[in-house]
This record gives sequence, C-alpha cells and structure tokens, in this order.
Amino acid sequence: MQRKFLSWLFVLICAAFAVAGALSFLQFQRQSEARAKDLMSSRLHDLMLLVKFSQENMRHVIDINDESTLERTRAAAEIIRLNPAILDSQEGLQGLCNDLGAAQLCVSDKAGLVIAGVPKSVLGYNLAQHEQSRPFLECITSPGFEVIQRPQGNGLNGELIQYAGVTRPDEPGVIQLGFKAQHEQMVRESINFSKLADNILGKDAGYIIAFQEGRMLNKQALNLPTSILLSLPLNKVSEVTLGGTNYATYVIESNGMRLVALMPWREISKISFKSLRYLLLSNIGLFVFMFVIVWLLLRIYVLGGMRRINTALHRITEGYTEERVNEKSTPEFTRLSTGINAMVDAIQSYGEQKRERLQKELQLAGAIQSTVLPSTFPAFPDNNEFDIYATCDQAHSVGGDFYDFFMPDSKHLCFMLGDVAATGIPAALYMMRAISITRELANTGATPQNVLTKANKILCREGADMRLSLFYGRLNIITGDLRFVNAGTPQALRCHNGGQYEMLTMTSGAILGAHAEATYQECRVTLQPGDRLFLHTHGVLAAADVDLTPFGAVRLQEALQADAPTVADVPRRVRAALRQYTREMEQSNDITMLALEFRGKWSIHARKNVTAATPTPLTTMLQEKLESVFAAPDSITNLIKAVGDIMSVLPPDTEVEAYLRCNEQEARLNLTYNQPQFNPLIVLPHLPLERVDFRSDNNSSTLKLRQSL
Repeated sequence: MQRKFLSWLFVLICAAFAVAGALSFLQFQRQSEARAKDLMSSRLHDLMLLVKFSQENMRHVIDINDESTLERTRAAAEIIRLNPAILDSQEGLQGLCNDLGAAQLCVSDKAGLVIAGVPKSVLGYNLAQHEQSRPFLECITSPGFEVIQRPQGNGLNGELIQYAGVTRPDEPGVIQLGFKAQHEQMVRESINFSKLADNILGKDAGYIIAFQEGRMLNKQALNLPTSILLSLPLNKVSEVTLGGTNYATYVIESNGMRLVALMPWREISKISFKSLRYLLLSNIGLFVFMFVIVWLLLRIYVLGGMRRINTALHRITEGYTEERVNEKSTPEFTRLSTGINAMVDAIQSYGEQKRERLQKELQLAGAIQSTVLPSTFPAFPDNNEFDIYATCDQAHSVGGDFYDFFMPDSKHLCFMLGDVAATGIPAALYMMRAISITRELANTGATPQNVLTKANKILCREGADMRLSLFYGRLNIITGDLRFVNAGTPQALRCHNGGQYEMLTMTSGAILGAHAEATYQECRVTLQPGDRLFLHTHGVLAAADVDLTPFGAVRLQEALQADAPTVADVPRRVRAALRQYTREMEQSNDITMLALEFRGKWSIHARKNVTAATPTPLTTMLQEKLESVFAAPDSITNLIKAVGDIMSVLPPDTEVEAYLRCNEQEARLNLTYNQPQFNPLIVLPHLPLERVDFRSDNNSSTLKLRQSL
C-alpha cells in the first residue's frame, strides 16, 4: 500500500507541476499574443491610413482621367459634326484617333450599327449584341446623354478598353472613343505597398501583405500561399507556418482592402521564453522538496494507521459485521474508527429500511400514475360524435404504460397511448412530463407530425436519459378525418362498417427521447360513422400461457371479433380473453388498451333494457326517437314491427339490451340478449328491413338491424 500511495503521490505532484507549467506557458503565450496583437494592429492601422490616403489620390486621378476622356469624346463629336465627310475617309478617322490618343473610334447610326470607325473591323458591329456596349444605346434615344465606363473587355475581342460615348450632334447616333486602360493601371502601380509596409513594420520584422479583390498588391515577389493568407481570421492573432517559419498573424479589412501582418514568433517570444524557463526550473526544485517532506510526514503519521484500518475494513466488507476498528494513534483516526463502527452498526438495519423505502417509492409512483390517467367514463358525455374507453393494467406496482385523451377544441379529439422504457418514480414523472408537453403542443392546433417532432426535441433537450414509444392521433369528430403518428411500437387496428379488425397502415418512427433530429411521418385515414379503433401496447401480444406461448395477433383478432355492443366492451372482451388464456400465469408485461368509436353523423343515441315479454318501453322509445328525426311513417312502422316480431319469438324472460343510432337518413338498432346461439331469423326469414345481421358467441347473441328513413 505504501508503494502505491507514494506512486500516486509522485504522479499527483508531477501532474501539479505539469498543470502549473501549462498555466505558466499559457500566461506567457497570452502575453506574447497581446504584444503581437498590439504591435501588428497599430502598424496595420497606420498602413491602412496611408493606403486610404493613396487611394483617395488615385480616385482624384481617375476622376480627372474620366473627365479628360469625355472631353476628347465631345471633341471628336464636334469635329465630325463640322466635317461629316471624315466618316468616309478611313485615313481621316485614323488621324482623328491618333490626335485624340484613342485606340478605337466608333460612329453608330440610329439603329445602333457601327457605320464608321477605327479599326475597320468594328464596321457593322451592333451595340445591342454585347453587355459592354448596350448602355451606349441610350445616347440615341436621349440627346445630350453621355456614358463613361470603367475599363472592361470590349464586345469584339475582349481587349481591356475604357469607353466613353456621347450623342451624335448632327443626326441620331452615338460617337464612341475607346482608350487603352494604361493611365489607371499606372496610378495603381504607383502605390508601392512593399515600401510602405517596410517603413511601417520595420526592417527584418516580418511582412505586411495587401490584398484587394483577392489580388496581392505587394511589389516584391513573396513566395507565400495566397489561399492561406486570405483564409486567416479577422482582428485576431493566429499562427501559421510558412516556409518552415512560424509566424504570428493579424488581419484587418477596410474599404475592400485586406491587410495581413506576419511577424516571426521567435522575435516575439524571446523574452517570454527566457522568463518561462526560469520559472519552470524554480518549480521543479520546489516540487521535489515538497515531495520529500510530504512522503516523510505521511510515512510517520498516516500510512501505518491507514494500513490497520484497511485491514479491519477488509474483514467487514467480507461479511464479518462483528469486526470493529480500534485505531487511536491520532485524534483523527479515533474519530474515523468511531464513525466506521457506527456505520457497521447501521448496515445491519439498512437492508430492511431500504426495502421499506422502495415500497413507499413504488406506492408514490403508482399514485402519481393513477392521478394522471383519465379514469372517468364516459369521458365526454356531452359529445355524441364519438365514444372512447381505455384501460391500463400494470404488471407491477408502477409500470411504463400510459394513455391519455382530451379535446383541444370543440371539433377535435386528441388521444395517445405509450410506453416509457423505465419504472418507478422517474418513469412516472417522465410520463407526466411527456403528457404535459404533448397536451401543450396539441392545444396550439399543431399537426401530429409537428407535435411529436417538437415533443421529441424538448425531451431530448431536457436530458432525462429515458425513452418513450407513443401513438398520437388527432380526430376531427365532425368529418372523421384522423391524422396520426406512431413513434415506436404501439399497434392500432380499425374495424370498418362492422367488419373485421384490420391493422391500420402506418409508418413507425423513432422512439421519443433518443435522437433530437428524428423525423416522423404523419399518416391519415377517414373514419366512417360506426368505425372503431383499437390501440394496444406490446403486453397484449406478449401475454403468455403456462407453456410460455404468447397470446399473439391471431387470438387478439378472435377476441376483437366477439360482439361488443359498446366501445367500452372492446377492451373488456380482450381482457377476458387474456385472463382465460394465461390462467395461472403471473402478468409479466404492462397491458394498456384504448378503444375509440366514431359516430360522427349520428344525431340520436339511445339505449333501453327490456325483457322479451315487455317490449313496449322499447317500441315507445323507437317511436319517439325516430319521429324526432322526421323519419317516414312507413320506415318507423317497419322497424317497430320487426322488433315486435323478434321479441315474440324470444323466450319471455330473455333480457334484451337495445342500442339505437339514427339521423335523418338512416337508423341502426343493435339487440343484444343473453341467449347464445339463439337466432330468431330462422323463424322470421322475411323482416321488413333493409338488412339484418346475426352474431353469437358463448355468452350472448346480437341482432343488427338497419333501416333507411
């Protein structure tokens, strides 16, 4: 132990030395950078002022040159006006060009075609055919108009020429003179940035390089990579290696000009590194002295007692809880021994306390979960457009499954079913947070795709390190338009027009909380009145019997096809089928189900329980409800007669539950009674109705009557 302790002490002291050296180096580096920045920044700004002054002088020269060019062009126009015969003499035009110092002369007619000029190759040129010459066309339509251009490639051969043009004074047309761009280039070259930089920065102190529009302006040949110099950051000291030499650089930009200062680091850091070497040598001596002193003190006062305490602790960790520490060589060791002995005494009762705390935690989490999940049914008694029912059976005190539904406005129902991949209070709190976020986003009217995308970003940003699979849907209770997104594994089935339940076509996205940039695909389906949805978590299919065979999708289909007069009966029938299948097996997975029926257009919903011997309350209810939607008398009579015939062939003590849905066009009546396999249609083959369907299982039978009104 002593050797290891000393080794660690040596490592820590070396680490402290390294940290101190690094901090010192960084401090000296910052000082060097500050000196370099101050020096280079001041020199660059001084040079920028000189450059600005030179550029202003250059602009004055350019203005004078432009005015001179226009004056010569006006003179050419006046000469042609006074002597129009010169247009027919190529020699005369050439002499005029020479006298005015021009490289080109073009005379255009009112159509913009060159009819005379020097050189002769310009004849027939159309001013409209090149972007360089098009601006001169305005001289034709605007008498007295003048144009002076910057040097640019002409439309004939791309030669760099400065053009000036004026309106022909004698007839519609344009007089143009072209001058080779020598004066401006000479003015630009008159600014020797190399000499300015040497005077500003000082001899042998580095370079100052000027760029304008990506072009180096220095006179002397500098074998430096232009791309690197142009990519250096502005107003910041940086380091670059050029030609085997490390340079400190500083860059400024102004008025389209970029100035780069380069100073060798060796010049900047000479004084700093000398001070740094002295400091590091001093630190080495100090740390060696401290190591020796600390080692002696620890060996005398600490290591022996620590060895004895560790021996006792080793026995305690092996399970000898009767062992006690009795080291009293120093007051500190005495207090430590007392604390360790008290800890050992507490260990013996800790196990039971931990179990009690865990049980309380699970109870609290269960209470949190039960307060969040809606449990009052019918959930929306004032809304006849739909009905919804859900159940959540946890495998343990607290599970990860949950469901929720709410109406963000009077026309939409939002519902969800999900599973948090965790248990306990953290999972319960995460579930509450997920529900809260989803509700808040849904209340803004956002689409399901946007709701889950934003909810996923929020959950990832909060960093709870949990995952959540979720089915979220938004139903328009008026039109039946259902938009939904599935993030993970929850399954959804649809029963259309009283037929079989079929899987709802959808695309599963990433679970929530895993990737902040995950995207989700929104699916859409239109529900018809009478359609039902059934959502469930993985626990339904995974429920196993004594042979560990899962319940599976086929058995779920069979359970769903069992007649369910109300939407609340759907999860109940599935739950009963699960209990019968698993029998004595303990539930190992959370089982959560949600059933939804879309009624939509049905304006009347009514229920009545009667016996076959007393059908009068049922026929009275039918009469009142059908008359309230202005049904045709013949249709009312046919439906009531059919009900009476059915009741007459049932055993008198048969209990019948009647469920009526109707509007102005159609009535649907379900008669469910406790006589399995008893089919009245065998003796009543010709009921005066559009359609009659019979279903039966081991518990009850149902007749479904349909009649247009």
